[in-house]
Amino acid sequence: MVGRTPFFVAAADPRFPYCLYVPRRRAPGPAPLIVAVHGSDRRPEVLRTLHAPLCDRVGAVLLAPLFPIGSVAPDDEPGYKVCLFRGVRYDHALLAMVEDAARRVPIATDRFVMTGFSGGAQFALRFMLLHPHRLSAVSIGAPGYVTLLDPALPWWAGTGNFVATFDHEPDIAAIRKVSIQIVIGTKDTALDMIPLPQGDQRLRQAVALAGETRIARSLSLEASLRASGCDPRVEHVEGAAHAVRDVFPAVERFLETCFPA
Repeated sequence: MVGRTPFFVAAADPRFPYCLYVPRRRAPGPAPLIVAVHGSDRRPEVLRTLHAPLCDRVGAVLLAPLFPIGSVAPDDEPGYKVCLFRGVRYDHALLAMVEDAARRVPIATDRFVMTGFSGGAQFALRFMLLHPHRLSAVSIGAPGYVTLLDPALPWWAGTGNFVATFDHEPDIAAIRKVSIQIVIGTKDTALDMIPLPQGDQRLRQAVALAGETRIARSLSLEASLRASGCDPRVEHVEGAAHAVRDVFPAVERFLETCFPA
């Protein structure tokens, strides 16, 4: 259990595998944990490679989940991004992976750091809204769609129906305690992958309120978080388009601040 591991499945839900990066040198006791969530391309091994040097420096274990297409239904490609799809709680599946990983290698599971880019950023954002007490920090990279802390807007564009959907209110006080980064490239302006959703007219209207581009939607998310008392760190990476490698240096600098020297 050192370096790049094979993929494992958690017994609680074997539909969703994960892999780890375990640094050779770790302090005694449970290691801090970073969870890195893939985008629509579903390439967790790329995120593992990007995060590995940081993990070696700070002694953190990386967990990279895989949410395959077709594991729930033929049309489940976007399912993990909104955490609940066709009755499946992807946030619970992630927590099952964390608990399973803790049986393989000593890691701290009470609070951890999460990063996500594009579709992974959507998951990271909504996981924070659902489980802020489990996160010490979160990096939200170039999400195509955002959830604003606005109960007047329907879930998942806003927090309307949150209680009916998840049986509890968003814990705003706990969200304020999470260190939040929003990062996006200044050239991340393509619209082909983020059209307004089809069907539900209220959802279409709510998504439109956040803006047309990823940059506009990230700014709307920043404003919503600030209006709720959060203090997100926003970084616009000059010249970067929609590519995780281009913005990762800014993510890495943010993550460096999340671990004691």
